[in-house]
Amino acid sequence: MAKKSIVSIAHYDGDLGTPSNYTQEHVEKIKDMIRQIADDTKGGMQNIVHEGDVVFIKINTVNTSPAESGFTTDPRMLQALVEVVKEQNPKKIQIGERCALGQDTMKCFEVCGIKAVAEKTGAELVALENTEWEMYDMGKPCSYRKFPFPKIVRDADVYIGLPKMKVHIHTGLTNAMKLQFGLCPDYKWMSECHRDDIYQKIANLVTATEPDWFVVDSLWTCQGNGPFSPYPDDRITNWNTTYGGSDPVAIDTVAEMLMQWDNPGNLPSTVMGAAEGLGTNKPEEIELKGVPVEKVSRHFNRQDTVLCGKFKNVNVIVGSACEPGCRVMVRMGLDAAYVAGLLDKLPEPITIFVGLQFEPYVTDVKGPVLIYGKCAEKMKEFYPNAYTWFPTEEHPTCVPMYSNIPGRGIPDVIQKIIDSYNK
Repeated sequence: MAKKSIVSIAHYDGDLGTPSNYTQEHVEKIKDMIRQIADDTKGGMQNIVHEGDVVFIKINTVNTSPAESGFTTDPRMLQALVEVVKEQNPKKIQIGERCALGQDTMKCFEVCGIKAVAEKTGAELVALENTEWEMYDMGKPCSYRKFPFPKIVRDADVYIGLPKMKVHIHTGLTNAMKLQFGLCPDYKWMSECHRDDIYQKIANLVTATEPDWFVVDSLWTCQGNGPFSPYPDDRITNWNTTYGGSDPVAIDTVAEMLMQWDNPGNLPSTVMGAAEGLGTNKPEEIELKGVPVEKVSRHFNRQDTVLCGKFKNVNVIVGSACEPGCRVMVRMGLDAAYVAGLLDKLPEPITIFVGLQFEPYVTDVKGPVLIYGKCAEKMKEFYPNAYTWFPTEEHPTCVPMYSNIPGRGIPDVIQKIIDSYNK
C-alpha cells in the first residue's frame, strides 16, 4: 500500500485573544497546537529543525492591511511558530516576504505586527526584494521554464511555510501552494504570473522552493473575494483552527474539505501540483490526524468573478481576457468602488473594455469609457479620451497590476468622473 500524506488539524475552543491584542498565555495555547501538528506529521519539531540549522519562515504579508483584517500574517501564529522552532536551538531564524506591487515590505512588517514579533523573538526580518537572486531552470518545457529565485531561500537548511489561508479571487485559494508567489522578485515577474498559466507557475515556484513543512495561519481568515476583500462579511474571526504537514497539495486539498467545498482537490493549483509530483490531491490518499474535519469545518463562500450585469451604472464589455489577470483585476476595482458607495453616485453609466476585442468593434458608447489591459489597447483608437490602464515603461507587462496602487485604480478614476460632473 502506498504511503499516505499526513495532514493534522488542531483547534482550540477557548479564547486566543486577537491578532493585535493577545498575551503569552494565548501564544502558549497556539504553540501546543503547532506542536501537535508537528508531532502528528513529522514525529515532532525535532525532526523538522535541528540544532544549528538556518530556518527560513515564509509569511504572507501582502500589504499594510492590519492583522485584524484576516488578510495578513497573524502575529500570534508567527510568534508561536518562532518560539516552537527556537526550542530546537537553530543557528538563525529568518522571517521573509516580498509584498505586493507598490508596497514597502519593511513598512508592511511594521504595520502588520511582524516587526514586533521579530523584536520579541530575536528572529531576522528579510525583505526579499533586497536580497540576491539566481536563475532557476525547471529543466523541461513549461510556461515558466526559467525564473529568478531568492538565493537566501535556497541557502536555508529548513524552509517552513506559514501561509495565510484565504479564498482568493485570482486562484480560488491562497494557502500552502500559492504562498510561494511572494518569492517573485519584482513587478515584472509577479505580473507575468497573473495570467491563465498562473497554476503552472504556482507549481513551478513550489518545485524551486523545496519546502520542508507548512503550518497554516487560519485562526482568523477570509472568504469570498480575498486576498483583501472590501466586503466586511468576508472576514472570518475566531475560527481558531490550524493544520499542516509536509505535502502542500494535500494541505490545500484539506483546506477545501474544511471550507465544505464540493470535490476537494480539484482546484487547478492542486491538480497541477499533483501532476508535477508535489503531493496528492486525492482525499483517499491523505491520512488525517488530530481534530476531525467535521468538528471544525464551516462554509466558506467562493470567489465571485462575474463582471457583466453585476454592478449598477457599469457596463463591462469583456473580450478575450485572462480570468486570473485583467478580468479579476477589474472585478477587484469594482468591488472596492461598490463598497465605497461610488457607483451610486455616477450620474450616468460608465463602460469598461477589458480583453482583446473583435470586429465589428463597439464604437458607439455614450458616456465615460475605461479601457483596461494591453489586449484592449485597440479601443483607444475609437475612444481617445478614455481612461486607460496599459503597459508603461515602469510597468511593461500586459496585466496592469499597478491599478492596485492607491491613487491609480478603478475607484480613483470613478471618483474623478464623479467629481468632473460636480464641477
